[in-house]
Amino acid sequence: MKKVIIFYDGYCVLCNSWVRKLCQWDRSDRLRFAPLDSPLADEMFKKTGFDSSTLDSVLVWDQQSNPLVESAAVYRVLRMLGGFSRLVFIFKLVPIKFQNWIYRYIAKRRYRWFGKNKTCPIPEVDIRHKFL
Repeated sequence: MKKVIIFYDGYCVLCNSWVRKLCQWDRSDRLRFAPLDSPLADEMFKKTGFDSSTLDSVLVWDQQSNPLVESAAVYRVLRMLGGFSRLVFIFKLVPIKFQNWIYRYIAKRRYRWFGKNKTCPIPEVDIRHKFL
């Protein structure tokens, strides 16, 4: 089974915090991570034809179908993690347009609220194998 790749903003403090948490919660070692500005992301954009020009989101790609963004990406990852993370599925009762609006609202303000790294941080040795 191919690993699911999560493409994220490597400079975003909020994104990096969530990536570190996902590494801890991924006990089955099924997730891999790469920055959105990496050569691997460029390769994925070419392969899938995904338009990255308006992208302001984490992107989840299973290497077999089109990438997922916004709330669809979040739910895909949470489904894979299982366990306590399934409690979040209660939010599926909220209309998807509203969920995605909230996602975009936070995404547009993430640097102002959480900050921006000058460089993409290097992961700790124990989780480095998860980064492509």
